[in-house]
Parts: sequence; C-alpha cells; structure tokens
Amino acid sequence: MIRFERVTKRFGHTVALRDLTLEIEMGELFALVGPNGAGKTTAIRLMCGVLRPTSGRVTVAGMDVAENGTLVKRRIGYLPEEPSLYERMTPRQLLRFFASLYGVEDADGRIEALLELVGMLDRADSRIATFSKGMRQRVSIARALLHDPEILVLDEPTMGLDPLTAREIRSFVSGLKGRKTVLLCTHYLEEAEQLCSRMGILHRGRLVALGKPSELKSELEALGVESPTLADVFAYHTGGG
Repeated sequence: MIRFERVTKRFGHTVALRDLTLEIEMGELFALVGPNGAGKTTAIRLMCGVLRPTSGRVTVAGMDVAENGTLVKRRIGYLPEEPSLYERMTPRQLLRFFASLYGVEDADGRIEALLELVGMLDRADSRIATFSKGMRQRVSIARALLHDPEILVLDEPTMGLDPLTAREIRSFVSGLKGRKTVLLCTHYLEEAEQLCSRMGILHRGRLVALGKPSELKSELEALGVESPTLADVFAYHTGGG
C-alpha cells in the first residue's frame, strides 16, 4: 500500500501540497488529476523519495520513504513528465547501461522482452536522437520497467503526443492493470476515466475529491446536475463551473 499521512510540502512561502491524506492499494490503477501547479508532480516526487515532506509521512509497503529511500526506490519505476534519455545511445545500449546500474539478472533477455513489449524491437539499434517524442516515450517506459518494479509512476505519459501514439500508450498502461500498481498523474480527465478504477482530484495542493469516476458523478447528480460528466465533477470541485 502507498500511504500519504497528512503530508505538506512547502517551497519557501509556497505551499505545493497541503495536508494530503491518501491510500492507494497494491495492484490498483489510480489517477491523480489536476491542472498544472495542482501538486501532482510534488506528490509523486515525495513518494519516490526525490523530495522530503515538510510535515507528515509517506510510506510504501509499510516503509517510511524518508527513512528507507533506497529500498523504496527499488520497488518503483518512475516515468517523469520530461524523460531524459542519452540521445547518442540506442535503446538497447541505454537499457544495458541501466541494467548494469540496477543489477538486472539476464539483462539481455529482459531488454529484448521489454523492447518487444513497448513496440521498439525493430528500432532497438537506432540512435535515440532520431526518434519522435512518442518513440522516446516508449523507450522511457521500458527503462522504468527494467528492474521489474512493483509500482509504476507515470507523470503525464501522453502529454504532447499525437492522438494515435497517445491511444497506444493508454492501451499499454491499461494492460498493466492487475499486474502492477500504477499511479497515473494527468490533467486529461478522459484518460483518468478510461484507465483508472479510482481517482483523486488535486487543486492548489489540496485533495478536493476522491473515489471511482462513477461515484464522483453520482454525487454531483444527487446535487441536481443532469447526466454529469467528469468535466462537471472537476469544475465543481475546483471552482471552474
């Protein structure tokens, strides 16, 4: 289980995350949605041990991230919003390099399987500098999965992609359901509704709504909104409607 216990994160006078309490079950595909600046990236960086909370506690599988950062990081595969790849390398070279850092057993077999999984086996020996953003995203996902983590964190995985590539990435993520714990951070509401069993809405650093998309829409329907959409739910909780 991933647990945020009254977590606040300040950067000087700016409060990026305020009193966040949240539990994500192992094996769950969970979406954290919100506009830019809502606190999504801060939350996942705290969970991954990149940042330390100003107050509160983040635990992964019962381990305090601030105290057991190295052990927690071994359980997590992280795809940042702007993946950084060594462009002079090929995907195969890049994955071999990271496999050596992770101490991956049977690295060549694992790399071949991942390249096939993300649809990049036919470009395994081409330089990354020649790749489109969608192709780079596929390589980045393979890198995040390289050490076979229990938890996969995806920060805006389809941002800036063409519709076809975005649909293919969403299909891939959907296929992870039940096999990995996936935390998806996105501002695309349809993406969250399509992929995730539960979602949380962040607004100005606060968790303002939490539940299944159908439950959140039902709550709004009970308030008199006819046939509410997830966009209506989002607008209601963030003051946008």
